[in-house]
Amino acid sequence: MSLRTRLFTDGLYTFGTRIGTMVLAAALGALTARVLGAHERGLYLTPIVFAGVVVAGFTGLSSATSYFMLRRGAGRAITRAALLTTLLFLMPAGVVAWILAWIGHALWAVPAALISLPGPAALMIATGYTTGTHRVRLAAAFGAASTGMNLAVIGTAFALGARSAHGAIVAWLIATNLMAVWIAIWIARDARGLPAGKVSVGAFAAYAARSGLVGLVTLLNYRSDVYLVAVLGTPTMLGMYTLAVSAAEALLATTQVTAVVTAPHVGSLEERAAAALAARAVRHNVLIAGICCLGLAAIAPIAVGMLYGGAFLPVVPAMRILLVGVFALSLGSPMSTYFTIRLGRPEVPLVLASASALLCIVGSLVMIPRLGLAGAALASTVAYIAGQGAAIAYFASQAKIGVGSMLLPRRSDLATYVNVVAEML
Repeated sequence: MSLRTRLFTDGLYTFGTRIGTMVLAAALGALTARVLGAHERGLYLTPIVFAGVVVAGFTGLSSATSYFMLRRGAGRAITRAALLTTLLFLMPAGVVAWILAWIGHALWAVPAALISLPGPAALMIATGYTTGTHRVRLAAAFGAASTGMNLAVIGTAFALGARSAHGAIVAWLIATNLMAVWIAIWIARDARGLPAGKVSVGAFAAYAARSGLVGLVTLLNYRSDVYLVAVLGTPTMLGMYTLAVSAAEALLATTQVTAVVTAPHVGSLEERAAAALAARAVRHNVLIAGICCLGLAAIAPIAVGMLYGGAFLPVVPAMRILLVGVFALSLGSPMSTYFTIRLGRPEVPLVLASASALLCIVGSLVMIPRLGLAGAALASTVAYIAGQGAAIAYFASQAKIGVGSMLLPRRSDLATYVNVVAEML
């Protein structure tokens, strides 16, 4: 099978799985919105929001696992390094969650946020492990399984009468930890077939910390509006605004497909070929994100009314503003993969994301009190566009690739879809 065909088939499978994950996430959002209402849903989301900040730092576990397997021949020694690094990360993670909860006057949410951490940590390691073993389809399958587990357990809790924020939080904790146990067992068994390998826990932890800082700053870049709504607003505002964010950013699940399926190849090809592949992935994201964002913007009022009810229609303007920023944000993942996995320089996306995050935070502080939900969305969108504009310019200068060749889809890009489908048939 040619590289082009393999990328396309992996991408097609991953795209379909991501679409399925989006459907499951939408079903979970609709279920919690209709059963709990805006206020109770905001309470249910409070520990999830605080845990989300911490989990962003865990993204370094995924990048480090991929990097040491693809570039350093870590073998099955990667499992020990990943486990010990996770345990090392738990204490600072708890401190960060406590500080955020203290600022938001919600210390009650800290225990739940901390108990939830094994699930996403395991999922991050699994993503890096499947990328490192050139099985990117499994990464998408794990993501879908995690969302499906949440939906199943929370739906069961509601069916049994636990129709409150407390009941939903307990069900969420059960689901995330069941997922962690399942992933840990699978990786432990699968890694037996790998060569022994060798990796320094210190080197792995240091790389994971650097890369995790990129994930944390990136999250602040595109989620600081949510945290500031949680701090400056009410649970009702949080319950409504997170619907706009989750609906708009769900589209990132589709555009991240290109970064996921090309990551093993970007990490193993020689530098110029890896840069060309990353640029091609950006062009394909222009096509995919453009179609998806325009489509969702058009049907937003109908979709929100059908899924969540008429009470949530005020989020539609904020959602449409966010879609503009999401289009810009979708272009960044292939470039980030190139710098992080191919060049081993996670500090590059870190600096770019830090500047964008600072702009988002300042903009949110200024605009949320004045414009409410629309202000939060506008602050994020401006930051997304500025951050990705800087990322594109820097990538083009470093890789010696023209900006136009990154952003303007070619006739050959469209022909690729037709040719590969014909080759598969």
